[in-house]
This record gives sequence, structure tokens and C-alpha cells, in this order.
Amino acid sequence: MYSRTVTCKIDTSMISEFRTALNHEFLPRIQAQPGFVDNIESLDPKTGEFSCTTLWKSESDVKNYDSGLFQEIAANLAPLMTEGPSVKTLRVENSSAHRVAAGKAA
Repeated sequence: MYSRTVTCKIDTSMISEFRTALNHEFLPRIQAQPGFVDNIESLDPKTGEFSCTTLWKSESDVKNYDSGLFQEIAANLAPLMTEGPSVKTLRVENSSAHRVAAGKAA
């Protein structure tokens, strides 16, 4: 399993528009991607700091998402950001919710 963490800053005057676009337009499409497992979103509406971690079954699933739908999402949400996205992808080491044991991620 792989995790993909995206961080960015949202214009605080555009938080409502960001939430609507992300959760109603894009999240259902992300969840429909091959290999998608889960996502966790965090947002501080006072500062605009946003973080989203998605979990994927395989490295190739992450790469397919990154080179496809993610590019569309980033372009569409860019006007709502004050700092563009930073992305990190790592192999999952532990997940109690997904039953991944320490050091035994598949």
C-alpha cells in the first residue's frame, strides 16, 4: 500500500468554493480511481493550510492517478490556492485501520 500526501494553502476567502469543488466534484472521481483505498483531508479555515493523504493499493495506481486525474484537479483548484501543491508518495509502513503491520507493507 502507498500513501500520497498533498499539502497546499487555500485562499481563506475561497474556502467554501474549495470545499464544494473538492468534495462534490473531485472526491467522487478520486474514489472511483483504480487502486484507491482511502483518503483523509485536513483543513485549517483560519490559515488555509490543507493536507490530504490518499492511500493506494500499488505504486502503479498512484502513478496513474498522479499523471491523470490529479493534473486536472490541481489545474482546476489552482485559482483557489495561495501556494500550489506539494506532493510526497511513500510506502505505507503501518496502518491499524487497514491492517498493515510495521515493516510488512505489501
